[in-house]
Amino acid sequence: MAYVRARGIRFHVVDLGRDTGRSPVVMLHGLFTGSAASWFFTVAPALARTRRVRLPDWRGHGLTERTPTGYDTATMADDLAALTADLPPFAITGHSYGATVAVRFARAHPGRTTALALVDPPFVEADLRGHTVPDVVRGAVADLLTLTSLPSDLAAEPPVTAAELAELAGLPVLAVVGSGSPFRAAADLVGQALPTARRHVLTGGHDLHITARARLTPLLGAFLEEAHA
Repeated sequence: MAYVRARGIRFHVVDLGRDTGRSPVVMLHGLFTGSAASWFFTVAPALARTRRVRLPDWRGHGLTERTPTGYDTATMADDLAALTADLPPFAITGHSYGATVAVRFARAHPGRTTALALVDPPFVEADLRGHTVPDVVRGAVADLLTLTSLPSDLAAEPPVTAAELAELAGLPVLAVVGSGSPFRAAADLVGQALPTARRHVLTGGHDLHITARARLTPLLGAFLEEAHA
């Protein structure tokens, strides 16, 4: 565990594994209940057997400082650039909003990203039929909802479009969605924009790193190896 001062903010960053000649992978968690622990206790240790893995906590999440503003993807992509400045070009695995930041980072910093794995990306309007947010979750993120600009930043954030994704045609891309996720249709958008992208539907919901860990882990590992990342 380490703390890094970047852009005037105290970030918490976890590094696993070691340099092996393969591209490092940076694993980005989603908003609200996500943190570096989302990957640390699920998929990251297996990937770290063959490469260096970096797990940052976004601002306001995990052990990183909670800032009043800066939860839009442009700001978070700049945060990511600062937190990875010491790394050679790297692969990104992003879950949920982390996948959105990954796309925006790859477009803003061409040449820094070697491959993109998008895990249940929220690129489409959520189909919330049958989905509810438990009260315990609302309580856990109350400070983020009331003391930061995160809700307004999220509401103002434009969705990732097929045109944006098409700009990444030179990168190996993997999209994995949950069979019961409100964002399942995102795989179709990725396929429309990037016909060569690999797409998989796993049994589970939005939290595939937890509910489908046993299938997601080898899928990500094989993708990174095949992408020569």
